[in-house]
Order: sequence, then C-alpha cells, then structure tokens
Amino acid sequence: MTKPHRVGPVGCLALAYSGLILALGIFSIVVLLTVQDPILLSGVALMYLTFPLGWLIWQAWDLLPIELTNPIVLILLLMGAGWFQAWAVSRLVRQLARRNG
Repeated sequence: MTKPHRVGPVGCLALAYSGLILALGIFSIVVLLTVQDPILLSGVALMYLTFPLGWLIWQAWDLLPIELTNPIVLILLLMGAGWFQAWAVSRLVRQLARRNG
C-alpha cells in the first residue's frame, strides 16, 4: 500500500492552475460550438496562460494547411500543454524538496 502524498502549497497552485486551464478550455469550446462568428479571446488567454508550450503550439498551428486546422483540437492541445506544465512543475518542485531534505 502506498503512502498518501500531501498536496502542499505548490500542489495547491498546480491544482488552481489546472482548474483555470479547464475552465478557460471548456468556455472556449462552448463558445466555438454555440456562437456563429466567435471572437475567441478566451483562446488567446489560454495561449498566454500556457506559455511557453502554448505559444509553440500556436505557432506550429499556423504552419498547417487550412483544411487540417480545427479550433476545438487547438483548444484541447492548449489545455493538454497547460496540464503538462502543471504536472512538470509540481514534479520538479517535489524532487528539489527531496534533495534539500
């Protein structure tokens, strides 16, 4: 049986960041599916929130041919990048805490 982990302050920040990513992503998808001519400022906010990976995904997205681009897939990729960053930062801080004692 594994020992349960304490979340700690960094874990709380990572969870809050992940929740913000989820809320912005769901809002962006709902806007894309329901509004006829969406001006997707929430997608731009999601890209800035997931910097630097979000910016790299956004730049690579512009290189694709127009028929392969789907804005919902872009939003899902940005959400995945944000969650990956939250996971990576929490892992890094946990390893640094183990080294220091």
